[in-house]
Amino acid sequence: MLVKAAIVQCGGYQPETISSAVERLLALLDLPWTGLWGGRRILIKPNLLTDKPPECAATTHPEVVRALVRLVKHHGGLPLVADSAASPVKLAAVWERTGFAAMCAEEQVPLISLEQAGAEMFNFRGVPFSIARPVLEADFIINACKLKTHLLTVITNAVKNIYGVVPGAQKTALHKHFPDPGSLGAFLAHLYSLVRPGLTVTDAVLAMEGNGPSSGRPVSLGFLAASTDGVMLDAVVSRLLGIDPTILPFLVPPLTDDAGALAARGVLMGDVAAVQGACAGFVLPATLPRRLIPAGLVRLLQPLLWSKPEFTAACIRCGRCVAACPAPAIRLPDTGLPVLDSAACIECGCCSEVCPVAAIVIRSSRLARLAGSLCRPVRVLASFLRKGK
Repeated sequence: MLVKAAIVQCGGYQPETISSAVERLLALLDLPWTGLWGGRRILIKPNLLTDKPPECAATTHPEVVRALVRLVKHHGGLPLVADSAASPVKLAAVWERTGFAAMCAEEQVPLISLEQAGAEMFNFRGVPFSIARPVLEADFIINACKLKTHLLTVITNAVKNIYGVVPGAQKTALHKHFPDPGSLGAFLAHLYSLVRPGLTVTDAVLAMEGNGPSSGRPVSLGFLAASTDGVMLDAVVSRLLGIDPTILPFLVPPLTDDAGALAARGVLMGDVAAVQGACAGFVLPATLPRRLIPAGLVRLLQPLLWSKPEFTAACIRCGRCVAACPAPAIRLPDTGLPVLDSAACIECGCCSEVCPVAAIVIRSSRLARLAGSLCRPVRVLASFLRKGK
C-alpha cells in the first residue's frame, strides 16, 4: 500500500514559522488526526542525545515539538514528551540546555525520563534489552527526530532515533554486543519493528553534517519532513542527501526485504525540488568510506582497516568518553589527554557522541579511505543494476 511522505521548506525556528510549517506538513499527509489522537495518550519522542543548546543541532529543536504538542491538543489528544539521553550525561542538564524543560513547563505537558519510568524486557539474538514502559503504554507515538550524520550508521533520523526508547546505560552496553554497523543495524531494525511510531517528523531546518551525531557541524537545510512510515522517510531523506539507502545498515528485515522497493513505497509531496537544492554538498561522516567496504573484507583486513578516535587539545578531561566506552578501551590518566587502547577499541564512536566540546576526532586508516573510494563505484553500479531489474 502506498503511503505519503511530505517535505516543506521552513526558514527558521521562530514559533510562527515552525507552527505554520508543521501544520502544512500534517495537512499534506491528509489524515484524520482527531480520530487518531482524540482522547488518547500521544507520546512525542524527540532526539535529546546530550546537553547542548538547540543551535548546535545535536537535538530536536523544542519549537518543533511545541508545534506538535499544540496540534495534538487541538485534535483532542493528551501529549507527553519523553526520551533517554546518552548515559554519561545528567538528564537535568539535557532538559535545561536543550530548552525542553522550559518549553514543556510553558505548554503544561509532562516531560518524562525514560530512565526512571520502568521498563519491560525483550531479547534479540540472545541479548536481553528493555524498552521503557511509557513507550509501550502510549496509544500513539510521534517520532520527532533530528536529521544528523552518524559515525556508525551514516545517518540518524527515523529508525535510529528509536534507540532512545532503551533506557539508561543499556544503550552503551548494547554497542558491545552489536559493535559493527551490520549487527547494530539489525538490532535497530528489530527495535523499530517493536515500537512502530504512528508518525515521524524530521527536523532538518538546522541539521548536522560531518562527524555526527554530536560533534558534527550545524548546516542549514531549511526543511521539515514527515510520514507515517519512518522507514520510507529514512530512504527519502538519505536520497536527498546523496546517500544510497542500501548502505544504511538498519534498512534490513524486518523493516524491509529490498531497499530498492523503498522508492516505490509511497508518494513524495511538497517542496521537493527546493529542498534538493539546499541539500547539495552535504558532508558525510569521515567513517563512510569504511562503511562502504563489504563486511567480509573488513574482517580479513582488520589490522589495516580502522576508524578510531583521537583526542585533541580541546579536551576538558570531563571523563564522559571513559564512561561511555563499552569496550572499555579508554582511560583518563592523572594528567594529560585520555589514552586509547587501540586493540580494545570496537570503533563504535560512543566517545565522540558524548564529548561536550567536540575534542574527539575520528581518524581512518589510509587503506580504509582507499578501499572505501574503490568500493563506492561498485555499490553505485550494483544499485543501478538492481533498479534495472
